[in-house]
This record gives sequence, C-alpha cells and structure tokens, in this order.
Amino acid sequence: MAEALQEGKGVVNGVRGVVEKTIKQLIGALEKGGVVAVDPKGEKFDPHYHQAISVVPSELESGMVVEVIQKGFKIADRVLRPALVIVAQ
Repeated sequence: MAEALQEGKGVVNGVRGVVEKTIKQLIGALEKGGVVAVDPKGEKFDPHYHQAISVVPSELESGMVVEVIQKGFKIADRVLRPALVIVAQ
C-alpha cells in the first residue's frame, strides 16, 4: 500500500512539472506577442480596461478597485478582455 502511494506521488509530481513548464511557455509566447495581463487592484477604476461587477463600502477612496475577480488582458492599447473588478463606493 505504501509503495503504491509513493508511486502515485511521483506521477503527480511529474504531471505537475509538465503542467508548470507548459504554463511558463504559454505565458512566454503571449508576452512575446505583446499580450499583457491587467491586474488593477488598488488602482483607479477605468471603464476602458475594467468591468465593475459590484460596488462595496470601503475605506479606500471612492472609485478605487477593491478586489480583482478576474484578470483582464490587452495587447498594446487594445483590450482583449476587461478585468472584472469590485469598486469602492
């Protein structure tokens, strides 16, 4: 039983390594093509790059991004997908 668990862990670690390498290569290819992630936490809400899905009371200044639900992406100044955010009221 213990041997089977050890073999299973080895397989999982091998798969994890392959997945991590694939993700790194994909991110590298996207960056080489000029695709940039938009992660605006703590920035001022900009409707050109962000999509507000909720407004919450906060200690932050009104209109600031409180939380990022989903990162957005852009290429140069063109938005591929806006970031989904929660904004301070």
